[in-house]
Amino acid sequence: MDVSATQTASKRASDILDQVKSAFALNGFEGTSMQDLAQAAQMSVGNFYRYFSSKDAIITALVKRDLEEIEALFETINAAPDPGKMFMTLMRERIETLPCEDAALWSEVQAASYRSPDIAKLMRTMDETVRCNMVKALVRIHRDDSPGALRIYETRAHLMMLLIHGFSQRKYCAGKDVSVEQWTALGEHVLSTLHDTIFTPPATPSE
Repeated sequence: MDVSATQTASKRASDILDQVKSAFALNGFEGTSMQDLAQAAQMSVGNFYRYFSSKDAIITALVKRDLEEIEALFETINAAPDPGKMFMTLMRERIETLPCEDAALWSEVQAASYRSPDIAKLMRTMDETVRCNMVKALVRIHRDDSPGALRIYETRAHLMMLLIHGFSQRKYCAGKDVSVEQWTALGEHVLSTLHDTIFTPPATPSE
């Protein structure tokens, strides 16, 4: 397969991932068949198997693609003249624009990780990658890479991930029971906490 054909196949596989996300989010991982996924991608089952041999393969591809996107976002943060401002801009975009479908999908991926060691390993890799990149961004923002500061940044990275993940899951679970105005207010509270977590200078308890 030449380079052009490889790129075309890769683009088609990415398009398929976009098309099948709704099926997973709507019916759950266990409740979605390969036939359902092929139908969502508007393909025959036989042709669908040419791209993805199983549901685990699809989830693996989804996680890997998101991991690449996350690394690209942190590259943008680290390359920015004002990394703190860029960090908050991206966090606000995440909080304000996250579709409920994505939150539902990641609930399914998380559940799948308990059943599949390979997916669990991939999810741990994603978790570690996000935390490490958050710590690196905080080092650049505060210009402090002392051991004490690094320990504080690590804790803050866990907190930021908890806030973002928790907000996403809460938005999915509550659904239409919470008004748009309430979600906006809650999002602002989350962003305020993220702001303080990012910009408060590191200090040991004794300080």
